[in-house]
Amino acid sequence: MITQLPIRLLASSTLLKPGLQSSRRCLKFPETPLRLLQCKYQQTYSTFPPPPPPPAEPPKPIDLRSQISEYPGVKINQPRRKRSLRPYIYATLFLFLGVTMGHYTRMIIAPPPLPEAGSKADVYMVEWIRGRAEKLPIVQSLSTDPNWTSYDAYSSVPEDELDSRLTSGPLGGARAIGAFQRIFYNKESGEIVTVIWFGGAIQGFPGVVHGGILSTIMDEVLGRCAIKNFPARTGVTANLEINYLKPVATNAFYIVRAVPQREGQTDRKGWVTGRLESLQGRVCMEGKSLYVVPKKFQTRPIENF
Repeated sequence: MITQLPIRLLASSTLLKPGLQSSRRCLKFPETPLRLLQCKYQQTYSTFPPPPPPPAEPPKPIDLRSQISEYPGVKINQPRRKRSLRPYIYATLFLFLGVTMGHYTRMIIAPPPLPEAGSKADVYMVEWIRGRAEKLPIVQSLSTDPNWTSYDAYSSVPEDELDSRLTSGPLGGARAIGAFQRIFYNKESGEIVTVIWFGGAIQGFPGVVHGGILSTIMDEVLGRCAIKNFPARTGVTANLEINYLKPVATNAFYIVRAVPQREGQTDRKGWVTGRLESLQGRVCMEGKSLYVVPKKFQTRPIENF
């Protein structure tokens, strides 16, 4: 009978009292074993509604490709990516640059053979070079200046003697220095300006004019300036000093300037200084020479050589 008493009280209390009021009454009565069991039973089975369940996640779409990829025998057609044109553009650009640089290098190291002086091809080249020379600013400026007189080199030399001279024979034609060599002379100052074309057959290093050719041209221009200031209109080289400053390129126009030195000049001796420069004014060569009129050896007068 004693063992059934707590069960009957527990059952009667749960049927008569709500869970919230019973839990409050449990706090008022002393903590007896029977009361603790009743409060625990009532708190466990509360009348409050249970919390709502968490929302269910939406079902994930079934990826058929991922399921089929598990089978090695099944192949799936993947979408092809669009190829970029950038590699082809770069390849074409580098190919063009390589071919251009290779062709330019070959033209410098092993240029094609140039036509012989006096040939039909050489005549066409000379005409083309002269047409370019007439358009140069320095040629147009000095040609229209009344203080300067101009003429072509070796215009006073007889034709039968041109082939026997170094600068008009072996060095003649467009391949050397025979295409264009215009001399401008200022009678008041005695200065001479020569515009000259250096061809591609007179190179020492690839694309660079030979130093011996440059010294020959400098000697001629300085001697031309000295002889025009001598009453005898003749003279020979007694001393020549050359300073090479920068390389001179072939197949290009250059300017050679010569100025007589009035100090110490006599009718039979005179110093002349000069320089060779590019069309842009870059000095490539400097020279100084002493010319004299020989006493024991008679030389003929030279005009417009």
